[in-house]
Amino acid sequence: MKRFLYIALALLAACSPEPDLDVVPYEQKLVVDGSIESNGYARVFLSYSSSYFDEIDSTNILKLIVGNAKVTVSDGTTSEVLTLRRDNNYFPPYIYESTEIIGEVGKTYKLTIDYKGERYTASTTIPPPVSFDRLWFEDIAGRDSLGFLYGSIADDPNVANYYRIFTQRIGQDTKLIPVYLSAVSDQYFNGKTFTFSILRGPESFTDVVDDLYFKKGDSVRVKLCTMDQPHYDFWRTLERELYVVGNPFASSGNDITSNIDGKKALGVWGGYGARSFIVVYR
Repeated sequence: MKRFLYIALALLAACSPEPDLDVVPYEQKLVVDGSIESNGYARVFLSYSSSYFDEIDSTNILKLIVGNAKVTVSDGTTSEVLTLRRDNNYFPPYIYESTEIIGEVGKTYKLTIDYKGERYTASTTIPPPVSFDRLWFEDIAGRDSLGFLYGSIADDPNVANYYRIFTQRIGQDTKLIPVYLSAVSDQYFNGKTFTFSILRGPESFTDVVDDLYFKKGDSVRVKLCTMDQPHYDFWRTLERELYVVGNPFASSGNDITSNIDGKKALGVWGGYGARSFIVVYR
């Protein structure tokens, strides 16, 4: 990731008496965050990337929004130009969304973005959704009002599976939020029943908290998604930088894997086979 490269260069420059950070070039890119899930509409967020040294606040983030692109989704038979609308549950709150095309299991969806004379494309598939075998809470020792959520999945041994999980505390969270280390493959439990903790993730990485648990009385919507490998590779490499590495001075040095075709763009266009469940912590 370029922002980590900039920090490393800044440290090297600090060894000289007159560091000159202006020599570090930065090329803005179009950032794509798009998805389509089974029985759901296509949704695409577009913005510009920014340099590590740019000031980050709500005003500057709003200036990075791209609201005048032509965004098209096709399933091979039907093609639709997405409509830009406002959704205050997200920030930035502008989303390109379909009104006709709805995700279907087994189909391939092509995304095309035309912007400032450039064209960017990506394709994704929607795998069959799966179910949890079980969802349950366990109390934290010594803190009887708090607990962790656990789930188990019986993995299909005949195919490579890639999963992503979201949670939403009903009445508290405005949207479904990816859990901590939300993307996982069946590399180490292929064909087995896999039990794992479901740790709450932050709603925003500008305000990360360590509150990974749930409280008694919480009603939690859990969405279990399947995805194809290129989609999984994006979230795996992104989350490795966000969570596992933890700070820019210890970056893994690996690029975040994008499935967007175009030199001036990065990000993801991904399909989800999605299934939702509700569990109450009593």
